[in-house]
Amino acid sequence: MIKFIQYNLVALLSVFITRSLIIPMDHFNSDIGNNLWLPMGAVLLAYLLFGFRVFPGLLIGYLLAEVFIEGGTANIAQYEVISRTVNTLIPLLVIMLMQKISMGNFIKNQQLNYWHVLPLIVIASVATTLAKVALLYAPEQFSAGKVYFQSYVQGDIAGAVIFIVVVFIMTKAILVRRKVI
Repeated sequence: MIKFIQYNLVALLSVFITRSLIIPMDHFNSDIGNNLWLPMGAVLLAYLLFGFRVFPGLLIGYLLAEVFIEGGTANIAQYEVISRTVNTLIPLLVIMLMQKISMGNFIKNQQLNYWHVLPLIVIASVATTLAKVALLYAPEQFSAGKVYFQSYVQGDIAGAVIFIVVVFIMTKAILVRRKVI
């Protein structure tokens, strides 16, 4: 139970901090995505290190970050709740799918297995963006089209690659010592 709480707290803080760090890069138009969506990397790495049990910490971290950004719960739209739930759930489903088809060996011999991690990042980024388009936009409302899709996928991929590689390298000794990997 203590590890569950610790892992969820680490997941919550990683998403909250990464989301807070990229506020200056947010675009005023929500049809254009952030060019460096670090929370995608935080979500994926948390799942890879701690397993699926960190879902609550990740989702709460996202929602708390939105409360912080928007200045209170009164300013949180249903759009944000759905979007952040998708951002937390879809990467989990992609990991499960990749494990099912024997592409889920993401950390091998205490090293990132880039042959599996990079496809995970790309597939999770595309699937997350497609799910948000399907759930949040009616066809007649979706005017941004290619720009929306390209900017969100590009930001997810760039943010995930940078976050995962940098954080994994910086914390590898701690992860090995604590027998997380």
